[in-house]
Amino acid sequence: MYTGIFKNAYKVIKTEEGYFPVRFTDKQLEYYKNLSKATEDRSLCTAGICMDFYTDAECITFSYRADHFSRRYVGFDFYENGIFKRHIEEALDAKQSTLTYPLTEKAIKRVTVYVPNLSRIRVYDLDIGNFQCIKEQPSQKLLFLGDSITQGMVALSPSLAFPTQVARALNAQSLNRGVGSAKFDVDSLDEQDKYDPDSIFIAYGINDIYQLKDIAELENVLKTADKYLYKLKNIYKHAKVYIITPIWCLRYDEDQSFKEMFDEYQKELTTLAKKYGFIPVNGLALMPHDTKYHQDHTVHPADSGFNHISENLLKIIGR
Repeated sequence: MYTGIFKNAYKVIKTEEGYFPVRFTDKQLEYYKNLSKATEDRSLCTAGICMDFYTDAECITFSYRADHFSRRYVGFDFYENGIFKRHIEEALDAKQSTLTYPLTEKAIKRVTVYVPNLSRIRVYDLDIGNFQCIKEQPSQKLLFLGDSITQGMVALSPSLAFPTQVARALNAQSLNRGVGSAKFDVDSLDEQDKYDPDSIFIAYGINDIYQLKDIAELENVLKTADKYLYKLKNIYKHAKVYIITPIWCLRYDEDQSFKEMFDEYQKELTTLAKKYGFIPVNGLALMPHDTKYHQDHTVHPADSGFNHISENLLKIIGR
């Protein structure tokens, strides 16, 4: 009954336990499951997914169950007619609960509820009044591929992760396939993927180089990236592809050898992007080089950092 209200999911699985929205193909989920427990958890998280519908209700209610945590907090963002109204943060140990949200707008309004980026969410026992699914067509279809920063780690408000902000600004459908700890990995791509995006944003790299001990090791990393981009171009033949090089992190300023490796990697990845006709984006230009914009003061952006990334990326792609 409610399958059609879930947006930005690859598919929605309905069972007796409720509605499970997923971001990946079955083949990709199996691949991540076999990599590690942590990778499986992160692939099952509901990053970028929302419930989106029209209703005449004065309040809405739904229950959820959370598991497969990347981080142990659960938050929901509520919008009415496109305007952010409220963020509800659950207790750190919350694994299931029922949320009742009084709506401020009268008559029929569009309600959008973004579910957490960093855990899997099953939704059940919905009471959203006389609802209608959204019939308006999105302006385009976006696909985001990347690591924890793409997944939204550690945005406290799920709708402020940069892929979601970009999609909202463009009135686009999006699929966030960010997975914490991920690198360029050719086997993470599925040749049978049914999602056909107009534009793709790829933001891997920091995990590829963070543990390297010598700049000479970059050669193998770049070969892997080359294979990945070749396969991606053959799967998504008609998509416009943006390659985002790594964003600033504290180590860039504190470790001269890492800075040299980072700069070399950025240069070579930019060359690779152009080789395939892709558009390189300088990640160093996307957010201030200041740890106050990082949630963990080193690598992962805070909500304010994601705001800068989104704003600057939209300028670059010509919103």
